[in-house]
Amino acid sequence: MSPPTDVVDTGEFDRTPRVTRKRRSKRPPGAIAQVILFLSVWGTVVPILGMAAAWPTLTAAVEQSGMVGPDGGLSPDLDADRLNALLTASSGTTLAVAAATAVGTVVAVWIMVRFFQGPSLLDLGLRPRPGWIADSAIGLVLGPIMFLAILLVLLVAGWARTEAGTIGVQGLSTAFVTYVLVAFSEEVFARGWVLQVLERGRGTWVAAIGSAAIFSLLHAFNPGFDLTALLGLFLAGLLFAQAYIVTRQLWLPIALHLTWNFSEGPLFGFPVSGMASEGLMTVHPTGPEVVTGGPFGPEAGLVVIVGIAIAAAALYALGQWRAARATTAPNTTPSRQRSAVSSELLAE
Repeated sequence: MSPPTDVVDTGEFDRTPRVTRKRRSKRPPGAIAQVILFLSVWGTVVPILGMAAAWPTLTAAVEQSGMVGPDGGLSPDLDADRLNALLTASSGTTLAVAAATAVGTVVAVWIMVRFFQGPSLLDLGLRPRPGWIADSAIGLVLGPIMFLAILLVLLVAGWARTEAGTIGVQGLSTAFVTYVLVAFSEEVFARGWVLQVLERGRGTWVAAIGSAAIFSLLHAFNPGFDLTALLGLFLAGLLFAQAYIVTRQLWLPIALHLTWNFSEGPLFGFPVSGMASEGLMTVHPTGPEVVTGGPFGPEAGLVVIVGIAIAAAALYALGQWRAARATTAPNTTPSRQRSAVSSELLAE
């Protein structure tokens, strides 16, 4: 087959056509292929960096805890609860892993930009556009409201009891930084890369559902993960997707994700996605696990629907308000108009 040709007119008096070879630009992979590539890159880089970061602090913590016997091996009376406590959000080990995960996520995005024509980190929704501070503030407020409502439902129903927690100022600070890094990594991963790349190729609904499914499976190796945890985390993923679609930036989902984890664990003392947590108070679930979530935390219980419903209603109201504002304000910027339209589509 002959190559495609262009006819080039060389002048008014020279009508002889000249054949030139058409340049073929390199086309980027399709949406599904890009997501698979990104998952492969992220799934390779992040575990390597995470293990490298965790090993020194974890081994030092194990030695200090007295779980290492005289022969250098683990003590035969190893306490699983003590080992699990080393992996709380207020521990140095978890902070190191969270930092390594954040670095690994940035590296994975850079690799996709450099070699596979993927979107850059800033283009995923991290530019400080007008309204980003307000979006962040909304996310920071919603988290505590959600888990206060969840706790009140459990207490009123008699399905939980509370006692004073043991976390201190240093533990709270460490946990906060840890959850900032976790929220950044998981939102860039799920709502930044997966959702946005899928949306460009497959549409908003497929992108929201697909990113939520991948996000929930990301926690499959957490202790106590089961079908109810899968459902709760899937609904959480849809909520975070709604937060992105309403604003078209990552500031709101990152802030909401941060205070989801921080409120659930360090503030109210629930386990966070199967991981033990020190908090200002400690919650002991006493009701059915299918409702309370048991040792995994509220994400594995039906009670999480209460908090998600409150946050989803607030985000819906935000989207409607911005949609009305976009139709009445004469100088609305194009980015805000797109945000308003997207929020209407999600609400239908």
